[in-house]
Amino acid sequence: MNNIDTFFASSLERMICTHLGDTTFHSIQNRLFEKYGMSITESMNGFQKLDSVLREFFGAGAEGLERKFLEGICTIKSKKDKVENRFTISDPKLSQSILRAFSDDEMTKILNASIGEPWTITEILEKLDIPKSSGYRKINSLIEQGLLIKAGHDFTANRRTVDKYKSLFDNVNIDFSNKLSVNVQFTQEVIRSSTVLQTVYCN
Repeated sequence: MNNIDTFFASSLERMICTHLGDTTFHSIQNRLFEKYGMSITESMNGFQKLDSVLREFFGAGAEGLERKFLEGICTIKSKKDKVENRFTISDPKLSQSILRAFSDDEMTKILNASIGEPWTITEILEKLDIPKSSGYRKINSLIEQGLLIKAGHDFTANRRTVDKYKSLFDNVNIDFSNKLSVNVQFTQEVIRSSTVLQTVYCN
């Protein structure tokens, strides 16, 4: 599954169920499996398929519903500048995941240092001088949460392939001034490769 679609998947599935109710949710799930042989979670990797099923149920109204689902997760700050698309994370669970990561000094160092430049896990630990004992655990936690994503690979001296990772975000701003707000910026590569964002926001 695409990195950012993985990040959105469980929240988006929850939003669909909340807005449509259990009965309609299961009807959509059944139709999706009948038509494409996949669950709603699996359809996040090819959101156009879920979109086609939603349009069977709701016609042109599916577009508005999809925006409503996604706005429960994140809202776009600006569409004028395609180079710097910024989003406010509106799902409390995703916001808390980001806040927990940035409240940890070592995780913050890892995410900030890996913006734009992919590193292997060994390179991250060595360049940031993070102890292996805590470093591996924290890097794996960031990967599991979808905050650190695969971005190519490298080869060791004995030609073994190792994955490289970089931050999901180009920038993160946490605003405590009024109501807690988590604002993020995704790279254009991340936005282009997201079937969810392309279907809902970019068409």
